Amino acid sequence: MEGTLFHEILAKSKAEKEIIGIWQYGDDNGFLSGYVVDFNEDLVVFQHFTKYGKTDGIITLQVAGIQSIDVKDDYAKAMECLIEYSAILEKESEFKPQLNSTEEWQSELINQLAENSETLVSLEINGGYFSGYIKKATETDFEMNCVGKMGEDEGNVIYRIENVTEFRLHDWDDRKKDLLFKWRKASL
Repeated sequence: MEGTLFHEILAKSKAEKEIIGIWQYGDDNGFLSGYVVDFNEDLVVFQHFTKYGKTDGIITLQVAGIQSIDVKDDYAKAMECLIEYSAILEKESEFKPQLNSTEEWQSELINQLAENSETLVSLEINGGYFSGYIKKATETDFEMNCVGKMGEDEGNVIYRIENVTEFRLHDWDDRKKDLLFKWRKASL
């Protein structure tokens, strides 16, 4: 293996604790993200991280089972951010919604979120989930700056309030999206 690009990447990951993604043959569950602790011709000892940047144990892999290695891609850069700021993910937002009436509950919550436009929310709208920051609201509709799974700014979208059936606030996925959105906007 010495003299190959695989060897070069594994050595760099070990020396610099550089985050890489390892894809294995026959693994339909995705890939492993982390850095190399040690390796030889046959095995790789790998520090694995969860999708939230938390350490998730040491995994020993067979070199022959590695299909490909992702290096310096957007996911690896985002993982570096999550690892560095993982303590921030543990903190929930101070914002707590208040309900006053049962008939206009969607409007009440949308308006509260518009007043707290730095709070990321996930909404179920017509059976699908959409995440973002509520920017403006009227009696019947609202504008949301949508955010992707890895904190990508997906632009503003107008939705009807009547189509909202569920609100999710402060869960791990939303905190991850919020952190990565701010990192991408260089406001951390």
